[in-house]
Amino acid sequence: MEVPKEKQAFIEELLRAFPFIKTRKLSAEKAERMRDLIDAVVEIKEIEAGKQKPRSMKALLREL
Repeated sequence: MEVPKEKQAFIEELLRAFPFIKTRKLSAEKAERMRDLIDAVVEIKEIEAGKQKPRSMKALLREL
């Protein structure tokens, strides 16, 4: 779910009001992985839209 920063507190409070919805904080490691995953999806969408060129396999392997 994508929520603007200024609305996040409201959404969190709203979700806590429902007894059948359980929320928990992400660990720093999991939060970082989620950000990386979101960044990857955004990059894929930009490549598909032609706004960005895909990286070569060599460049990708150098990152590892």
